[in-house]
Amino acid sequence: MSLFSDCVVDKLRVGWIGLGAMGGEMARNLQAHRTALGLSPISVYNRTASKCDALAMLGAQACGSASDVANASDVVFLSLFDGDAVKSVVTEILDSSATGMQPLLIADLTTVHPDSTQWVLDELDRRRRECALPRPVEFSQTPVWGAPPAAKAARLVFVSSGASRSVLASLAVPAFARAAIDCGDDVVRAAKFKILGNFMIASTVETLGEAMAVAEETGIGRELYLEFVKEMFPIPPAVGYATKMAEEGGDASKTNVGFTVRGGIKDVGYAIDLAKSAGMRLPIAELALEHLQWVNDKGDPNWDWSSLAFALRKK
Repeated sequence: MSLFSDCVVDKLRVGWIGLGAMGGEMARNLQAHRTALGLSPISVYNRTASKCDALAMLGAQACGSASDVANASDVVFLSLFDGDAVKSVVTEILDSSATGMQPLLIADLTTVHPDSTQWVLDELDRRRRECALPRPVEFSQTPVWGAPPAAKAARLVFVSSGASRSVLASLAVPAFARAAIDCGDDVVRAAKFKILGNFMIASTVETLGEAMAVAEETGIGRELYLEFVKEMFPIPPAVGYATKMAEEGGDASKTNVGFTVRGGIKDVGYAIDLAKSAGMRLPIAELALEHLQWVNDKGDPNWDWSSLAFALRKK
């Protein structure tokens, strides 16, 4: 049962933890949206405190810690790198929250392994049994699809899960997302859903990398092949990644970074694990992981993951 079934969404105090390439853009849009509607400012925290400065100039309240954000909020969005970061922040929030009856809803936007989501749920259950929660807490897995340009334009797709998913969808759309997909009560299902969606995108990157490598070696050329992609597959992932592979001799995938090789290795690995849990394989994911690992070792883990094409060209 939702702790927020009777809430007025516009009156909720909202917090944000994590201001990376995606989180920073989402938080900026959320703050701008709330300012335009005359709603309360968001409270924000990032390990690198200077990243809060631009949001503070828009009216957000910069906080000194994750627990400070939670204590000032009814709903807290997390936008972090991985499950370990989520576990650390959730633990800090649960250990340091002020005592009271005002409920807290933690919404995790991070792409995490389902085991990480389950860990949070189990930790909350343990603390409830031991009466070790200072205030009622609810957790939702709410990942998003879209690259930083989509985040900047508030064109992300938001996955809403958990008992209070309708509340979270109302906060996200249209503030920082264009649409919300209802994943139901099961928050672990939402984590799995995001991973399998990312597998589709990784498969697109892998297929484009293979095609671009062959196009180059057979005299077709990457630029001409890009024209095919634009005409036949005019969707952002296909055109965006093909463009990075074609422009500047492919070097655009080194400098125009949306999602890193390091992040790709993490997410593709999650997809492979998810398939294994069902007694299955994802051969395309295995290829993509091999090529991403090659770029990680011989190139730079901070290049865009479309740079996996270099593994195919061996340059």
